[in-house]
Amino acid sequence: MMLNVSMVGCGGMAAHYLAVYRDLDWVRVVSCVDTNTENARRAAEVLGCAPDGDFAAALAPEVDVVVISTPNSEHRAQAIAAIEAGKHVLLQKPVAARLADAEDIAAAAEKSSRTVGLYMSYFDQPLIHDLRDMARSGWLGDLVHCYARLMHKGGMMWSDEAQAGRPTWRGTIEGTGGGCFIQLAVHYIHIFEWISGARVVRASGFTRNLHCPGLEGEDLACAVLSMDSGAMITLDTAWCAHGEELAAFGTLGRFEYRNNLRLALASSAGPFEGRVARYAGGTAAAFGGPQGEEWLSEVTPPPFGDITNPLNQHRAFLEAARDGMPAPVSIASGVRDMRIVAAVYESARTCRAVEVV
Repeated sequence: MMLNVSMVGCGGMAAHYLAVYRDLDWVRVVSCVDTNTENARRAAEVLGCAPDGDFAAALAPEVDVVVISTPNSEHRAQAIAAIEAGKHVLLQKPVAARLADAEDIAAAAEKSSRTVGLYMSYFDQPLIHDLRDMARSGWLGDLVHCYARLMHKGGMMWSDEAQAGRPTWRGTIEGTGGGCFIQLAVHYIHIFEWISGARVVRASGFTRNLHCPGLEGEDLACAVLSMDSGAMITLDTAWCAHGEELAAFGTLGRFEYRNNLRLALASSAGPFEGRVARYAGGTAAAFGGPQGEEWLSEVTPPPFGDITNPLNQHRAFLEAARDGMPAPVSIASGVRDMRIVAAVYESARTCRAVEVV
């Protein structure tokens, strides 16, 4: 079965995964839609189709799948229009700029018989699936703390551009729904609930704009989240510094992954053999009794456009659409992320902890 695809929003992240749509022989891109004509033209050259500046092209009768990678504030109108036109829809995270808009998209998706889902790039990475297996199998023991840091200096660049008279949607609260936290933290909020099976029930947050005067939203945000299991999550995001880390700590073991390269594993539960994570076991003396010996390795993520990766989220979504199956990541789960983001922002405004429904 051939799927005809319209790419809506062809710059930014979209440029990194165009190869998936070029290389799958049962997928044909029929239009590349972007209000930035240069973005549309470049993508169309890669994919061998026509560029277009009008979203209406995505709703043409021949289109089966609409892939939306536009500013957050445009998601509601575009996603609902595509859903109601009977298209399969893959939406770039976050679901929308506002929680109410995200809920409207989820309501439309619930009524659709088509495959409607959310693109979460970290699920391309086999290591994230290994982490879930570690958590669910008991290799980490009882999960007690999760930590993530995602920081880059894009905000400083966008701030400079805005001050020079070239503002972008990422610099506005209307366009993004906030700042660095909504754009970056949704990855790890989703991951930590997914690996643990627990739910965030309470959120505290702090936001600042320290080095990006051209942006309306925050360039630094820190959050502490309580889960119904009793475990805690700490999230640090920034658009004015650089660094990345993902970690999970349990009563038996730990997982630490830094800058998409260096992996440290330790567990007294014994060996672990995953998709890319390997741990041979062993114990070491430590305060409180013997602990798992630390093993270090290097693990690099697969390219965004690699169709040979069975976990590639664009490939997985297209397969689900072709086979009439649910999306790998549901819109409803993305709305859940948005509720937690909204609670963190409310906490930052009110200086109090906020319950997450």
